[in-house]
Amino acid sequence: MHEHDKAAVAESFGRAATTYDAVAHLQRAVGQRLLESLADRLQVPVLDLGCGTGYFLPALAQRSGAGVLALDLSKGMLDYAYAQQGEHIALACVADGEDLPFAPQSIGLVYSSLAIQWCNDLNRLFAQVRRVLRPGGQFAFTTLLDGTLGELKQAWAQVDAFQHVNDFYSLAEHEAAIERAGFTAKDLHVNTDVLHYDKLSDLTRELKMLGAHNVNPARPKHVSGRSRIRALSEAYERFRTPQGLPASYIVLSGVVSV
Repeated sequence: MHEHDKAAVAESFGRAATTYDAVAHLQRAVGQRLLESLADRLQVPVLDLGCGTGYFLPALAQRSGAGVLALDLSKGMLDYAYAQQGEHIALACVADGEDLPFAPQSIGLVYSSLAIQWCNDLNRLFAQVRRVLRPGGQFAFTTLLDGTLGELKQAWAQVDAFQHVNDFYSLAEHEAAIERAGFTAKDLHVNTDVLHYDKLSDLTRELKMLGAHNVNPARPKHVSGRSRIRALSEAYERFRTPQGLPASYIVLSGVVSV
């Protein structure tokens, strides 16, 4: 189990609702790859678990031929999604993926891109999704694995002993949770996406605009001083390549079936 502060996660993403789409290039690419791996006609009803700003709702609605169930932990995100994509939403629901408010065997497809990494109990998450899926139903998801933002984590380790980078589950932990939940078929792929930045502040600003900055309970409670930021920048410089400062995202894409 991980300890993400769920209230902090919801608040952080709610604050980022209006800035998220401007910088969510990786999120778009990852979600699109997942969408393209699915059948042309999606099983209904479709649940977008962690719908965020609602970017994928039109495509999900078009390919399923019906309105989508939109669920997010953040009311701010869900309100924004409804304002932008309300015509594609059959039901909007502020809820936690670890406690889905749907009847057993009531969903055809659960689509979730870069959302379940904020769960605290992976076993509970997969068990909940398994419970609501109909026989033959699928859970299509992407998530971040341990090692994501490794450069930032290593650079901070040169500065202090606080936890500055979010923890993520391993591939083995996902495989165990999938098996424990009783999914019969699984198709899993791991991909490393590396983004590059001219300077460290470009990366940290982007993380803030995404609402994806540090939400661990062990995070430092004070604002980093100028000398510590300078030390961090110097530590990060050793990762620089001709393309710039790298930030690695280890992405797991999976489609599991009931």
